[in-house]
Amino acid sequence: MEQLLHASAIILSQLLEAATLVLLAVGALLATKNLLVGAFTGATASELSLDVWQGMSRWLMVGLEFMLAADLVSTVVAPTWDELGRLATIAAIRTLLGFFLGRDLELARRISLEINESKAVVRGKPP
Repeated sequence: MEQLLHASAIILSQLLEAATLVLLAVGALLATKNLLVGAFTGATASELSLDVWQGMSRWLMVGLEFMLAADLVSTVVAPTWDELGRLATIAAIRTLLGFFLGRDLELARRISLEINESKAVVRGKPP
């Protein structure tokens, strides 16, 4: 029974790691597409970089969550102190990255709203 549980955990961990790669690849492709579309439609550099950064950051946040889940699953079955230490370090790093990335995303969202409001005022429309 323990061997089946261990084998299942390994498979699930690998599936979560594969999902992470897919998420990061999709995020990178969408960011590249947004960059190219924005460059050809004449978006300003600040709007374009903000839009691309926000999109990529969201995908990174989701990818970080999947990576952490993969590490948790791989450590569930008969963890050693070395594996627990590694997991704790990875979790701490990812938590910090997630915190600061989330904070930056919120700030970028506010900036984006301000840009949209200022455009509306310039066009003569109320925000």
